[in-house]
Amino acid sequence: MRVLTVTVFALFLMSCSSAPAPAPAASSTAAPAAGGAVLKGNLLQVMRGILFPNSNIVFDAQSNDPGAAKPADKDAKAAPAAGATAAFSGVYGGWEAVENASVALGEAANLISLPGRSCANGKPVPLNDPTYQKGIAALRDASDVALKAAKAKNMDQILDAADKITMACSTCHDVYRDVQVDGKPAGLEARCNPTGKPPASK
Repeated sequence: MRVLTVTVFALFLMSCSSAPAPAPAASSTAAPAAGGAVLKGNLLQVMRGILFPNSNIVFDAQSNDPGAAKPADKDAKAAPAAGATAAFSGVYGGWEAVENASVALGEAANLISLPGRSCANGKPVPLNDPTYQKGIAALRDASDVALKAAKAKNMDQILDAADKITMACSTCHDVYRDVQVDGKPAGLEARCNPTGKPPASK
């Protein structure tokens, strides 16, 4: 089961990383939001800067025990760079890194709920769309499950958390990001369509 989950996630990551990073939309910079917050990035930047790396820390804990000692030999095989046992994790590594990543995912759900943020193509984030709200709720739930698993230092529970994170991401990605026209990716301009329908093919 663990191997299957890791394999499914590997495919999921490949789909997340397949497209080159577009230039940030000018409208997403320094946009005012509720409570005096100033939005610094578009939705894609928040995804790649916060959700992607922190999800990877949780996913890595499925197969690499965050509580295991780091290799003393510099030539020994180390965990992937995104893992909780990676060299850069420092004093906040191990299961604490998984706890922190879980918290970050929950906080990210708040960030992508702020009004005024745009998608990378300049379209407004579909905040009021039921599917988007469902995805945010699922992300919050997944964050709670991951945090509980990390506090319990339980890799089997991490499997469930990783599955919930994947499903939460897919809730929105399937509708707003992975838009296809005539069986082919529609491109960046088709993302964040509130209707969840791809643009008509030309």
